[in-house]
Amino acid sequence: MNAKQISFEPYNALKSILEITSSRVGTDFLQEVCFALEKLFEADLVFISEIIDTPITQVIIRYSSSTAYSGTYKIENTPCDLVFKHGLTNINEGVNKKFSEEKDTDFESFYGIPLYNEKKGCIGHIAILSNYARILPNEAEDIALIFARRIEAEMTRIKLEKENKQITQKLFQLSITDPLTEIYNRRYFVRKCTESFSQFKRGAIKGASIIFLDIDDFKVINDKYGHTSGDFVLKEISKILKDNSRENVDFVARVGGEEFGVLSIDSDIKESETYAKRVMKRTREFFTMHQFNITFSVGIASFNSI
Repeated sequence: MNAKQISFEPYNALKSILEITSSRVGTDFLQEVCFALEKLFEADLVFISEIIDTPITQVIIRYSSSTAYSGTYKIENTPCDLVFKHGLTNINEGVNKKFSEEKDTDFESFYGIPLYNEKKGCIGHIAILSNYARILPNEAEDIALIFARRIEAEMTRIKLEKENKQITQKLFQLSITDPLTEIYNRRYFVRKCTESFSQFKRGAIKGASIIFLDIDDFKVINDKYGHTSGDFVLKEISKILKDNSRENVDFVARVGGEEFGVLSIDSDIKESETYAKRVMKRTREFFTMHQFNITFSVGIASFNSI
């Protein structure tokens, strides 16, 4: 088979990198760079992968010049495996004959560049595949490595952004959650009630009901059975309240030592009465299996236009 000689001007190749990076960042850049490499190397497919296990047996395609190539795939019996074992890999021809996993494709040539993090650990690779045999110019490696360094930096930045977002979300959850019962705390409950009343005044919701449930004689449980038993009662009641609540409609919180609050959006007093009776019934049924006789003092208020 006659191999096609690929040629490109290094200056123009570097210029194309600058054009891409000047207007795009993050996932937008990484997606666009696949198209730029496909054009530069006169390829039929370019994708950027990320490893998902160690030792490396499979990767996930994060960005690709073709929507037909995405998701997770095993690298055994593919040219990609050579990249992770030996580094930069150039196969001029016969890819679909040399690798069993490529036998049903039209890929003749492959160019693979490993990607590393700041600790020199491999995080993925760039795969450039063509449907014809080809010979790359000497400058190809330099250009590919420049692209690789830019891709590594952007992938690292995206990862850090994701981690920071997760940390911020976790800190927010901790700030609004009661540590013992893992339901909302008083601070968030007051804030949610205030927000709901503001929404009601703007006509964004029809109204809301608020239920307060105070465990009767809770001090007796702590004094007679100990605080561990008291904590058990609080946790189980929290579960019952939450299990009988509607997601994004009922907001359950521990607003005091043994006091709970439930804010129900677009609900009237009758609906809240039904909810409170159901919770009291479930509580009574649950604690009959234990040594506690749990009852509540309940108060309900509402603001609505229903």
